Amino acid sequence: MKLGILLTTSPENENTNTVINISRAAIRQGHEVSIFLMYDGVYNINNKEFAALVDDRVSIAVCAFNVEQRKIGKVDGIVFGSQYDHACIASEVDRLISFG
Repeated sequence: MKLGILLTTSPENENTNTVINISRAAIRQGHEVSIFLMYDGVYNINNKEFAALVDDRVSIAVCAFNVEQRKIGKVDGIVFGSQYDHACIASEVDRLISFG
C-alpha cells in the first residue's frame, strides 16, 4: 500500500509527532510513505526527527514557494517541488491523510 500525508502545521503542533509515528509504523509494515509539506509545515524539515524519516525510506517533498517565503535552507534528501508534486502524490497513493 502507498500512503500519502499532507502536513501544513509547524513542528510545535502535535501533528508532527503523529506524522512521524504513522510514517514509521507504515514503513515497518512494508508500506510506502510519501509526505508533502506546505504552509508552515515546511518548517518541519528543520526538525531532526522528522527529517530523519528520509533515512527510513520515506519520500518527503515540500512546496518550494512556501520554503522561499519563509527563508528556509535546503535539506539533503528532501525534494523542493511544487503543487504539481503534491498532486502527483495524491494521485499515486492508495490513502491520503491530511494534517492541517
